[in-house]
Amino acid sequence: MAEKRYLKRYLKRLKVRYGLEQPVKLAFTEDISTTGIFIRTYDVLKPGSVILVEIYLSDDNKIMFKGRVMWEKKLPPALVGQAKKAGMGIKIVEFLSDGESVWKKYIESCADLQKAGELNTAGCNDIYKINTNLHSQV
Repeated sequence: MAEKRYLKRYLKRLKVRYGLEQPVKLAFTEDISTTGIFIRTYDVLKPGSVILVEIYLSDDNKIMFKGRVMWEKKLPPALVGQAKKAGMGIKIVEFLSDGESVWKKYIESCADLQKAGELNTAGCNDIYKINTNLHSQV
């Protein structure tokens, strides 16, 4: 099957809370892009559902957005860690507050690290903190 996406995805494990009315379910991302995320979870929601997502870019920095479940793959909890993809793909529909600019800067930091060959599970967080500290000092 041909790949449908054209945007670069970055393997990144970030803490996420999500839900239909309130973001109460806890999970983690597996990959991220400018327009969406993949949430690894056994507690999936139906495709087409609009959900609230709270994503933690660091311990003290989180953003919130509305997203649409584009697809899901449901597995028993015991198999989620063993499967290649178990969870749901979320398309970002609307950022709440100033989340869009923060998210774009975060994704740019992942791209910069990947170009330098230094992208790892903590990498985007580290360069993001450096970039935001530099911008706040100007």
